[in-house]
Amino acid sequence: MPYKRYLPFLLAFVLPIVLVYAWWGGFNAVAIRTELRGPYTYAYLEHTGDYGKLPTMLEDVRRQLKAQGVTPGLPITVLYSDPVVIAKAERKSRIGCLVPAGSAVKAPMRIDTIPARKVLVAEVQAGMLVAPSRAYQALANHLAEQGKTIRMPTVELYAASDNVLKMGVLTVEIEDSAQADLSAANVKPATAGGRNQMETP
Repeated sequence: MPYKRYLPFLLAFVLPIVLVYAWWGGFNAVAIRTELRGPYTYAYLEHTGDYGKLPTMLEDVRRQLKAQGVTPGLPITVLYSDPVVIAKAERKSRIGCLVPAGSAVKAPMRIDTIPARKVLVAEVQAGMLVAPSRAYQALANHLAEQGKTIRMPTVELYAASDNVLKMGVLTVEIEDSAQADLSAANVKPATAGGRNQMETP
């Protein structure tokens, strides 16, 4: 039969890709729920530009924290700009790590606290190469059923696995529309080493 001609190609190229994608968690289910999350105290660097540079900046954050005697916790990312509508060079975000309350850091790093609030959460166990797309697509589908769209900003937390055979867990949080607005327009710049709350309008 004709398909037999393509069997060697499928086995040699397509199947390995599918298996790697599955191992990275590309087929894992995404859990969607509403719950109370936070508060989060975190040290961070501000960023304007390509979100693709955030992983490299995260390593810089960790190095700076360790050099200042502050133990970095889970990585946290706050994305203010919708990449669908905002040009790559204009996208605003924060990249950092959770730190103990009361921590102090030196410039250019800053510390802020996201208060406890009601959020819509997407959670998926997958590698970071595929986890964001899986989580955001699930959120978009969930909200579309209600006639809604994803509302920026979003807060991402990634808990890496300590087992090389398992992927970590990404959670993406979207602020409930009835709660405080975390948009960049409502955030007063924090001073280096200081703390300020993300303020509501």
